[in-house]
Amino acid sequence: MTVEEGGYAAATAQRLRLTGIGRRIGGIAGQIGDGGTGSAVTALLERLDNDAFHVMVVGDFKRGKSTFVNALLGAQVLPVKAVPATAVITEVRFGEPPAALLWKEDAVQPESVAPERLIDLITVNNKATDERSPYVKAEVVWPLELCRNNVVLIDSPGLNEHNHRDEITLSYLSRADAVIFLQHAIAPMSISESAFLTTHLEAHDPFFVFTYFDAIDEHEREEVMAAARQRITDLRGEERDRGRFFFVDGKTALRARIAQDDAGFRRSGVGPLEQALEQYLVSERHKVKLLAPARALRGLTRELDRNIPHELAMLDSKAGELERRWEAAQAPLRDLETRAAHISMDLANQTRMLQERVETLLGGFLAAVADEAPLAAAEVPITTKLGLNPFKVPERAQQVAGEIAACTAKAMEEKVARWVTDSLEPVIAQDLEKIAAHLNTELGSFEARLDRLRVEIHGATGAAAAGERQEETPLTRFLAGVGGFVIGGVAGGMVGARFGAREALRTLLPTLAIAMAWMFTPFGLPTLVGGLIVQGIWQSHSAGGRMEQKMREAVGREMATQMRLEAPTQARQAAQSFADSTMKPLGEAVTGGLTSRIEELARSVASARETRKQGEEAVERRRAELKEVDALLRGADEDLSDFVDEIARM
Repeated sequence: MTVEEGGYAAATAQRLRLTGIGRRIGGIAGQIGDGGTGSAVTALLERLDNDAFHVMVVGDFKRGKSTFVNALLGAQVLPVKAVPATAVITEVRFGEPPAALLWKEDAVQPESVAPERLIDLITVNNKATDERSPYVKAEVVWPLELCRNNVVLIDSPGLNEHNHRDEITLSYLSRADAVIFLQHAIAPMSISESAFLTTHLEAHDPFFVFTYFDAIDEHEREEVMAAARQRITDLRGEERDRGRFFFVDGKTALRARIAQDDAGFRRSGVGPLEQALEQYLVSERHKVKLLAPARALRGLTRELDRNIPHELAMLDSKAGELERRWEAAQAPLRDLETRAAHISMDLANQTRMLQERVETLLGGFLAAVADEAPLAAAEVPITTKLGLNPFKVPERAQQVAGEIAACTAKAMEEKVARWVTDSLEPVIAQDLEKIAAHLNTELGSFEARLDRLRVEIHGATGAAAAGERQEETPLTRFLAGVGGFVIGGVAGGMVGARFGAREALRTLLPTLAIAMAWMFTPFGLPTLVGGLIVQGIWQSHSAGGRMEQKMREAVGREMATQMRLEAPTQARQAAQSFADSTMKPLGEAVTGGLTSRIEELARSVASARETRKQGEEAVERRRAELKEVDALLRGADEDLSDFVDEIARM
């Protein structure tokens, strides 16, 4: 039975199989006494044990997201109102009995609340929409069958309703394994929804869910469905999203789930979506989530395999010879430490140059694209009209100017996002490949020096080769051999642990988008659209025919000016954010790997010296233990290689 055929159960079995192999490897590291590798295995196992399929529900406000999630839950748990309701990210996990937890920023522990109080506590205060919620996240524990299968549902605040809540949603996108993009079936793919799709979901394969389908007359449904699909294929191509369109009735699904009416739940359209979601998660995302940690474990296994022959050879050294050789190794060891520091410093310098390159390219583009703001402002469609009532025109003018500014900002944001995807990301990928090639050379040279030193210490020329069963590049082994798991995202692309550029984009695009938060304000322009500009236009052009055009011209000019002024600062902040989220973990991993290699050499020598001091009987016991461990390690390595091959063939 394949994983796809077995669904969540088969995927869980494979994950448990991998963690079982990992625990065997961790136990072997403990027997050898290699604490560094043991800690790295522990970190990987913790990640695997706690990892889950994260399914994120996104969409503009008032699209029925919370009703949809409630339908999956089978109860009215999340807030549902005719006005914007959900103020914070809400994660739904499996558990019994039902419970709710609320997290405040920087809180060590969440606040436990009764589930029935959740609606009141995480609902938007529509009398003070700019007021930030005291909570940053809500967790709902619920006996939902879907979540029993290692799935976490994430209900997000409505898009395009509040800038801060948009930022919250974007920050979660890079963690999402699947995205459910909810839209209104009667009016799908609005301008803002189209912009969000092309700007932020390029690296994802969303499930397009159209709600309120029950409100459409039956004789019109085929036409509505065809039109909705066409809007998306016009943006993303004909084949990419085939089979990912679902037209649902959320309220009927909720009632059916509460009544345990399986047939009604399927007819609502939500049942087939659940099945398609399962198929996607246990095939495509399951492969991504297991292959990288499996390869990392294999790297750790083979590092242990390198060390056993060296310690065995040191146990065979003549009395006093090991101490003499260890003393002679102190100067080369210091040279290795110096070399390790040089490699870390060199990587830091390359990171800084890449950061400066991103800043320069992004700053230059932002300054140049500012010239297009007036043209965008002149062309963006708006829905608010000035009207003919002279007493209401000033008020309407504020609204019209605000809409022009918001729509223009979205248009400019989309231009920047397309440039990041089409122009900036390929440049970054190319630079990362060069950094990876240079790092592999440097790390390979470091490992060769370390191996020569090992041979000099134990005096057996054949021992080094005995432990060599390496396939991964030096960089892959170094990233696997530290007490964290950083293979993934942009950095993971450097060692082939990701699946194409789109995996890197999951991290890169949200990082740059959030760093350039000024694009979501938009451009600080709410202040622009009030006050003097509108007032001045109204006073000098009271005839409504030219007023909208003048407002478009004024908004475009002011936006272009602000973009040029802000371009250096925003580019610098975005580049810094990119470096912190992608290159900094890579640097820490490499530095940790270099340090752990040197520390492991010192540990194995200390172990051999201490064993020899205890006498020949202790030496024989340790020799027998290491040979037994070597056999166990070879078995674990074979099992792990079979597992990697099996996952890679999926």
